[in-house]
Amino acid sequence: MSADDVQAVASAVARSKRYTVVAPDTVRRLARKALVSSQGNVPDAVKRTKRGLHEIYGAYLPGSAPNYRSMLRRLRPAAESGDAEQMEAALDSAMRVHASTRERLDELSLFYREVFRRVPQPTVIADLACGLNPLSIPWMGLDSSVTYLASDIDTEQARFLGEALTLLGVEHRSEVLDLVLEPELAPADLTLLLKTVPCLERQRTGVGWELLERVPSRWLVVTFPTKSLGQRSKGMFQTHSSAFDAYAAQRSWRVEQFELSNELVYVVDKDPDGEPAGS
Repeated sequence: MSADDVQAVASAVARSKRYTVVAPDTVRRLARKALVSSQGNVPDAVKRTKRGLHEIYGAYLPGSAPNYRSMLRRLRPAAESGDAEQMEAALDSAMRVHASTRERLDELSLFYREVFRRVPQPTVIADLACGLNPLSIPWMGLDSSVTYLASDIDTEQARFLGEALTLLGVEHRSEVLDLVLEPELAPADLTLLLKTVPCLERQRTGVGWELLERVPSRWLVVTFPTKSLGQRSKGMFQTHSSAFDAYAAQRSWRVEQFELSNELVYVVDKDPDGEPAGS
């Protein structure tokens, strides 16, 4: 595999309207893997790369790219109005664009109530492979001084979230990160990994589980889908719960579990013998 072949595949994929916004590092990573599988056949590698991007990214979005400008046009007057109901309606509409976030919307208040019943009030939250979940911050009931660190592989989404969190008055950083490449991660009190581990494991075995150890946070919220995007269970609850329980059993973590209709949720304290928050 030559560097020219990798660039040829990456350039062809980047010309696709659907994937032009994906982080170049991610496209090149998938292109290299596709070229190996296709034995150097560039046209076949382009197809394989697009297929890989669909599995980890495209399947969660509508047929056409999200209209972030339109979403911001609706969010801006809602934010300026100071009306909480108007703002939540605008945020709800925006979050429905992303399939993974949409599945959680009807239980969003329950989700965060159960999370923050178990987790001390954080000062810094990291939301990795975040999708549009950062827009749910008004449902979290957090102190206004919280800093929110949002990251994903979509460059346009990162820009949109940066503007949206500014409108919400939330101190934040929104950036592009490919977790498979094991980037350096900023410390946080709480890290959200919502349906992230299975997606990472499909790309490189072990990287999703290793991330749980690697993130510089005492508290984690790790979730797994219990139904496919087509709403079929396929034994997903048993598969994910068995895998997580086996992994956690080898560590001195304190773990609590609860369920939503489509999601298995683990709240993890990686240092249960540490000092309580605020001590």
